Amino acid sequence: MSPLSVTVQGVVLLLVLVIECHADTTRYNVSFDELHRCKQHNAINGYNYRAFFKLHELDNHNPANADLIVDLLVYVLAARDGHILLSEQNKTAPTALEIVLGGGGNTFSQIRFGQKGSPLRTKASAGLLSPIDPLPVRVRIDTEGQVRVYAGNLTGEPFMETMMPKKNASELRYVSFTTWGTALAKWFYDCPLPANSTNGTALIDGNELEQEFDGKQRLLDHLLGVPRWIDPPVNFSGVQISQMYIQGFVYDQTTNLVELSGAMGLSWKDPRYRWNASDFDNTTVVGDVCHLIWTPSFQSVSLFTGTFALCYLSHEGTVIVEMDEFSWANFCTLSDSYRWPYDTNACHLQLLTASHERHVPMHLAIRSVQFDPEYEQSEWSVKTIGKHEYEQTVTPYGQQPMLQLHIEMMRKSDIHSVSIYPSYFVANLLISISFLSDGRSRLLLNSLGLIVLLNTFLSLSVIVPRAGVPKIYLFFEWSLVFYTISSIFFAIELWLKRTRTNIPPGSWIGRVISFPALRFALAMDQRSNYNTLEHKNVRWDEVTCILNRIMMLVVVIVFAIGFSKP
Repeated sequence: MSPLSVTVQGVVLLLVLVIECHADTTRYNVSFDELHRCKQHNAINGYNYRAFFKLHELDNHNPANADLIVDLLVYVLAARDGHILLSEQNKTAPTALEIVLGGGGNTFSQIRFGQKGSPLRTKASAGLLSPIDPLPVRVRIDTEGQVRVYAGNLTGEPFMETMMPKKNASELRYVSFTTWGTALAKWFYDCPLPANSTNGTALIDGNELEQEFDGKQRLLDHLLGVPRWIDPPVNFSGVQISQMYIQGFVYDQTTNLVELSGAMGLSWKDPRYRWNASDFDNTTVVGDVCHLIWTPSFQSVSLFTGTFALCYLSHEGTVIVEMDEFSWANFCTLSDSYRWPYDTNACHLQLLTASHERHVPMHLAIRSVQFDPEYEQSEWSVKTIGKHEYEQTVTPYGQQPMLQLHIEMMRKSDIHSVSIYPSYFVANLLISISFLSDGRSRLLLNSLGLIVLLNTFLSLSVIVPRAGVPKIYLFFEWSLVFYTISSIFFAIELWLKRTRTNIPPGSWIGRVISFPALRFALAMDQRSNYNTLEHKNVRWDEVTCILNRIMMLVVVIVFAIGFSKP
């Protein structure tokens, strides 16, 4: 065998040994067998959080410590820029928590409050990430909002540590991963804790040694072992809304959107979570278990949003949930505005809950709803609230039970009646008096009435709803017609006075104008100083005088009808 062949065989053997050693361990002692136990997500589209994963649906996200909200172990393979986002919803939000690993070309790491938000903690970390050596990262967040990030060494001091500002960590329910620019990142998530020896036991990081396994802790461990149900129990009686406190009511007639907001208390029976209290040191109630039990999921068609702030579970399987803030909306058109600003409207709010195989009935188990003293936040006020519970109704998801809330409301008329009706009164008063005046006085009164009328009319055009024409709007139009008639009569009367033409003697119109009873009823003096039909000098301007008196009566009658409440 030649020396060259021996050298080649030695090089090949050395390469094989190197590859086998590298395939087994890395600089962080992460074996590929551990990566195979995780789920994989590839971030290849730049800085874009696309996929969101529910923390409570992950197989290995089971915080053993009751004070922990998030205890997530992931691995990342990237040359630079690994980003983790913890959010309360399955989308980016300014109140989320973002963790940057190897940012700035793999030179620093950072914890931010909100996506691209203000940094809470920054640390230099040159060469932290590697495209071939998986970096183990453990994120732990407790109920007080303390954030600890371990990178590389999972048992020592935290790599970064900070506090969340003014935010409840229990609202962090989703996790997402991404990268930056053209960098590629492979994320391995939902990973079990790594083994510290060949026997497969879990690593101990020190916190486990401090835990006191009392009855409550053993009960929480027991609940952690209960399957994560996606449906309510068999023969489910439904969810009871036991409390409802309305803090806000808004109806926007431009968008036809009605919205209720406030706090709510719910309860239901779930026998799958029963336990024997004597087995857990007589523990009968445990709290903060929203992430451990089945909770109803509200369908998007309901336009209902709300987060379960706190969940209590009794040993009998009774679940009591507090919802600190909810928003319940729906589209509601304004059918008719003829009675504006004294109109009313009726709206309906619908509540549907989603389930895979079973129905989730919703019941309003209270006789009256409580209201905040300043809950009305628009020009509408609630008159009555009723309910209707449908056992089966047609929905976009098929036949399902539904809770419907009926809201009768009325407009706050004082706002508009104070600004509209006084102007309407003044304008019609000036126009009606103008029919009794002559010369410049008539022109002045008519002009002032027109100015007040137009100003109010233009203001009214902006605030009047588009659904129909209000009664007051129609009578404003009639007032404009009366102004026009008054102006025409004024012009005709001026022309007739200048021409001083007389009505032919013996004509029927002359007889009508000179009729004493008519002139007395219209409060007219005999302009030609004749008191009987034997005299002949009856001028044509007497006709416009009578017409002015008749029009004044018409204006007063129409004004009274329009001024009355519809």
